[in-house]
Amino acid sequence: MKANVVLSVLALCSATACFGEVEDRGDAEKRSEPARRTAATLHRSISEEIKALGNHPWAGQYYFGDGLGVNVSLTLAPESGYLFEWHGCLGLYDRNYGAVTWKKDRLRLSFTFPNERKGFQGIAEEFIPVAWGDRKYLIPANDIVRFCNRVNDGFEPRKGMHGFYLLRDGDEKKEVKGFPSVPEEFRPYLLARPIEAKIISVGQSTTHPSVCDWKFKLTPVTLNCGKNKGLLKGMELHVVDPEDVVESVEVTKVGAETSEATMTQIGENQAGPRNGWRLSTRFRWHPDQSP
Repeated sequence: MKANVVLSVLALCSATACFGEVEDRGDAEKRSEPARRTAATLHRSISEEIKALGNHPWAGQYYFGDGLGVNVSLTLAPESGYLFEWHGCLGLYDRNYGAVTWKKDRLRLSFTFPNERKGFQGIAEEFIPVAWGDRKYLIPANDIVRFCNRVNDGFEPRKGMHGFYLLRDGDEKKEVKGFPSVPEEFRPYLLARPIEAKIISVGQSTTHPSVCDWKFKLTPVTLNCGKNKGLLKGMELHVVDPEDVVESVEVTKVGAETSEATMTQIGENQAGPRNGWRLSTRFRWHPDQSP
């Protein structure tokens, strides 16, 4: 449940330990008044360039988040550079700005302040622009597979502004058909029909720490399908039976007829998974969608 866990964790605005991660990093400079003024001036400059460019392949103002602890904006243009800000329940969590470099079909950001992707801070250094009809997304270069997972499970194309990936402002209102234009090597990850599987064995669980005062629980499982059904490493499948379970697994190893996967849960005392649980690449509770 990688992507679901990330937004759920970051939205826990009452988690004091998480807030400590924001406040104790010694990076007050990026939230200072001089940085605020620079950011405001830069935003105006970038916005004017965006307007002059018209329908540019990637310039624009983008957003992802949940409307609570995660509200990430990225505004960028070829000449003026970019402005990144992360706002949440306590105000501004992070800010950075600098130049944008376009090379080999991807964007690279340079950073004025230290950029650490942890807790409520940081942003990817490289993005791949992905068009989907008239929509424009910016996907971290190392996260294309998970973006495909969000297409497969029904969270993209989203109908509102909130979501897991940077989408150009206003594009959530645009209808799409077919698949997004991900790089060719990732196209097999986009599924015309959902893949369904069953857990046939459960391994020993382990735990690892989080940025808060609780742990993640990781449990390896074996699935009853593999390459024969189109599964690929990195794909995610959601539990559809039992119906009261909201969990998912990420495929870690694919064989001809079986696959290995891992279920990640918040809290080391969580129950599950169990033999016989049914899974699908389509999230059963997504609005207007079914596995």
